[in-house]
Parts: sequence; structure tokens; C-alpha cells
Amino acid sequence: MVSQLDILAFLIFIACFGGYHALYLLIVEKYPKKAVKAYVRILREKSIANLLEREEYETLVQQLRDAIQVCYVFASSSLIFMGLMFNLLINIDEIARNLKITDVTAFEYKVLFVIAIQALSFIFFISSIRYYRMLSLLIATPPEEILRLLGITAEKFYAQLLDKGCTYYTLGSRGLLYSMLSFTWFLSPLAFLTLVIVVTLLLAKYRDFTRFQEV
Repeated sequence: MVSQLDILAFLIFIACFGGYHALYLLIVEKYPKKAVKAYVRILREKSIANLLEREEYETLVQQLRDAIQVCYVFASSSLIFMGLMFNLLINIDEIARNLKITDVTAFEYKVLFVIAIQALSFIFFISSIRYYRMLSLLIATPPEEILRLLGITAEKFYAQLLDKGCTYYTLGSRGLLYSMLSFTWFLSPLAFLTLVIVVTLLLAKYRDFTRFQEV
């Protein structure tokens, strides 16, 4: 039987992981001066414009290859973790006896929860790779063609692709982080709940929001 504390921990997780990041992306669009991501977008666009002006396409492509390699590593790690968790489900009865787990149903739900977060992270990383690869393939497109077909400058178009890739990468890496925290749920729902809140507050304070004066 799932306890009320387990249900509360689950709801807090959804609010902190799903709700917070959805709200943050909304703030980036509506109130860019408050979000670090908005400033990074500007810097990326200026960096790409500088590389295009100097025709240093190889530099950008090499950086994209490095980013794609990192995404492949994390995506593979997600698959490995999912495999391990599925193995737990397959051998749940034996594991429950060995670990003397009394509430097998709650344990199964927690395992499925970790698998779901890992699967979500995997999807985010694959989506990130898609945009990185698209950018690496289109980087040599004549700027005037991009302006003619899309109505925006080449550096803005490339910056948009890069931003989407980086957004999915961030969500994927944070999904891995939160899934690591979820292992504490097997030991203590209260510890899990506390860690999720603390980590979310730390991300908000030190990674996501800024006090810069102007864009």
C-alpha cells in the first residue's frame, strides 16, 4: 500500500521537476531579464555570427561533435539504468525476500517511477542530438538562402537550432540528476522529498536566475 508520504513525495517531485522547469521556460520567454538562459541565447547568437563572419565552420562543427558525443554517453547511460531497473522488476519477488521488503507494490511503483524518469531523459538526449546534427548539416547553407526561405538571418536560425538542442540537453541532464535523487525514495520518502526541494532551490538560485540589469 502506497503511503500518504509517498504520494506527497511524488507530487512534490512533479512540481519541482516538471512544474518548475515548465515555469522557467515560460519566464525565459516572458521575462528574459530574470533568466540566465536569455543572456546565454544572445551570447550564442553573437558567437555564431562571429564564426560565420570568419568562415570558421569547422570550429562550430567540432564543438557540435563534442556535444553530440556527450549526449550519446548520457543517452546510453539512461538505457543501462533502465535495463537494471527492469531487471529489478523481473526478479522483484526474490529481491523482496532477500531485502525483506514488506510493501512490494510500493517498491514496484518506485522502480517504475525511476524507469519513467530515465526514459524521459533518454528522449530529451535523443532530441538534443537531433538538433545538434541538424545544425552541423545546415551550417554551410548560404546565409542569403536562409534569409530568403525563412525570413531570418543565418546566425539567428542557427542560434535557434542550438538553443533547442541545449534546452533538451539541460532537461535530459537534470532528468538524470533527479532520477539519482529518486533512489533515496527507496530508503526514506522524507529524505527524497527534502533532497528534491533543496536541489530545485539550488538550481533556481545558482544556475537559472540572474540579477543582470539589462539584456
